[in-house]
Amino acid sequence: MNPGDGCRVLVVEDEFLVALQIEDDLVAAGYSVIGPFTSLAQSISAVRAHPFDIATLDLNLRGEFAYPLVDELMERAVPVLLLTGYAALDLPERFRGLPRLAKPFDGAQLIQKIKGLHPLNGSPAGV
Repeated sequence: MNPGDGCRVLVVEDEFLVALQIEDDLVAAGYSVIGPFTSLAQSISAVRAHPFDIATLDLNLRGEFAYPLVDELMERAVPVLLLTGYAALDLPERFRGLPRLAKPFDGAQLIQKIKGLHPLNGSPAGV
């Protein structure tokens, strides 16, 4: 049994090759991938339409910050992993405590962070 069995991960990433690698790494570890989504509008629509347990978010989507999406997910208590090149001090204060993986990262680092966010009770945390 894989650690990710039954866990759905929403992927928001605007760089095609990075999104593809994230998807490949998650699927190889047994996670189901929702996305990837590449724009803020598309991502907000997706979080309202698809059930998922954890979200991985690139903060800068083609020059548009995903802050409204992060706020919505935090309000719903959805575990969020920020995938970004920004340092914690560069982020709005309300996001500095969120789990973050600095770009560039490798698949093992990604899976380790996702495992740490997996809902313990087995019930979906997302929509």
